[in-house]
Amino acid sequence: MSAAAAGGGRRRRPRVVVAFDSTHEALECERLCRDAGVAGRLIPTPVSIRADCGLAWAMPPASRGEFERLVAPGVTCAGTYELEL
Repeated sequence: MSAAAAGGGRRRRPRVVVAFDSTHEALECERLCRDAGVAGRLIPTPVSIRADCGLAWAMPPASRGEFERLVAPGVTCAGTYELEL
């Protein structure tokens, strides 16, 4: 039984994860998201995602539309994924 299932640890939740090919793009995404008030944070890129950068932006699924409207046009994303983290 996992620690989360046993009542300890953190419960996995659905997240939208945006991967990048450069650290510059990841940091620019973070800045744009903060300025636009888009919920989320930079995380290490999950091993299930292939990208050249070690950072990714993770956000709640409810923030995806706002991200795509306000932030995505200003950054180059390597891919967008729906994962449980």
